[in-house]
Amino acid sequence: MKKRLIIQLHKAVTAAFIFSFIFISCDKDNDNGPAPEKPLEVEEAPTAGNSAQPVITITGNTTVPPSKTKYNFVFDWENTQFMPVVPGHPAVPVPWSDQTIRNYDPGLRYDYKKSDGWELVYNSFSDTLDAADPFFILYNKYRGVIRYYTYNVRESNPTVANYRSIVNIMSVNGEVNGMTHMLNFADQLIVDMNVNSDRAVLMEPWPFTQNAWYLSQYEIAYDGNLHDLTWDKFLLGWSFNFVRPLELSLNNKPAGNKMLFLQSPGFNFLFNLGTTIGTNMQAHIKSVGGLDELSGIFSGSVVSNLKQTIFDSTAGNKLNATLVPQLNMADTKVDVPALIRLYPDGVGYIRLNLASPGFDHSNVIGFGPSFNEPLGIFYLGAAPVINHTKVDGPLSEQYTLDVASIEYKINPFTQAYATIRNFRQEIVAVATNETPNLTEAHLYQGQQLKASAPLNILGVRVSLEVVPKNGSAPVKIIKTFKADLRNS
Repeated sequence: MKKRLIIQLHKAVTAAFIFSFIFISCDKDNDNGPAPEKPLEVEEAPTAGNSAQPVITITGNTTVPPSKTKYNFVFDWENTQFMPVVPGHPAVPVPWSDQTIRNYDPGLRYDYKKSDGWELVYNSFSDTLDAADPFFILYNKYRGVIRYYTYNVRESNPTVANYRSIVNIMSVNGEVNGMTHMLNFADQLIVDMNVNSDRAVLMEPWPFTQNAWYLSQYEIAYDGNLHDLTWDKFLLGWSFNFVRPLELSLNNKPAGNKMLFLQSPGFNFLFNLGTTIGTNMQAHIKSVGGLDELSGIFSGSVVSNLKQTIFDSTAGNKLNATLVPQLNMADTKVDVPALIRLYPDGVGYIRLNLASPGFDHSNVIGFGPSFNEPLGIFYLGAAPVINHTKVDGPLSEQYTLDVASIEYKINPFTQAYATIRNFRQEIVAVATNETPNLTEAHLYQGQQLKASAPLNILGVRVSLEVVPKNGSAPVKIIKTFKADLRNS
């Protein structure tokens, strides 16, 4: 079914009509007033009009590489109330306990179950070794999400009392720096396959608090080109730093105490301390409840739409999301204009490098991962192709997705515990003069778009569903990739 929509290109069109009417009424012989611009007309077709299908590639060795876990202390996190500690040390409740301080999104509190896909990758809590900054790391094999928990044992003091936000960073280090796309989903709203992100940076509204849990979570893109590496060639890094916001507004409205996590592709807040930053950023929402924090930043109808599209079959204005509706999980990036000014000095907290899962760790020095499968669910083999042609007639600008140009590269290890299905792909575009943020913009979508004027092509949005074989809640993954736009 085709849809045809008409919107005004400029809000000033109404004013132009009024001016023209007044001018003509004064001098009927002078008809030099500005002519109103024609409204944009777009026809959206859900299919490209042919039977082409994307390529699904699931290849590779599914033998788990060896790993040495001498300093990695395995424990049953799901069925304990306290973390392992050296005898005589204070008890440490688990991060989701009522007895602890939880400096992380409350919507993630009970999301840690093995049946929902979580696996233990690293743990430094032990009854034999006292770690300075204890942590453990879980990975969700149905979502491709890695999560770092750390417990702050350091005392607070007046010097850091006003540092009420944390900048948490995940990075790829070693010889692969700049050579892997593993962090492209974590860093980029619209994925540019010609740019490999070497870090993802989030600013979150959590103060420096002793005996509090902090959480860092990022989504990994599958990279099948790394399987022959050894542990010393590829390290995953985490760092936490506390900062002091002096000014923060979102969509031209004061952010107040809203629990919103901010990031911008390739941007590091720590390199911009003391300066005023005005740019579009992504508010990173991690749970369905987190969407309520957008109230007052966006209209009620926009927030309602974002919620609704979590539970129905459409993507709405979502360009980058991993959704588990049955568990109220909605890891989503929302485009928003931001103005930020941070105090010139920050407070460093954690610096950590660990061998990445998925490689031969038989000779690793220090920690080796207890879960050693490659991370991530999928990536594309190449940028999707969109063919652009100009024809005669009212809808002269025509954009057609070359569906066969899309190749999904699936992590072969996922086949053991999940079925991946319901692949979908479509062009997403906006008018060339659209609203300054993509959350409130009208998105045109379909495998073929016909327009009366050129469109701003954002890219190709793809989605798929991961269905766990154990009957756990299905996962919907939505990503948008910059396209190879070919004019003819």
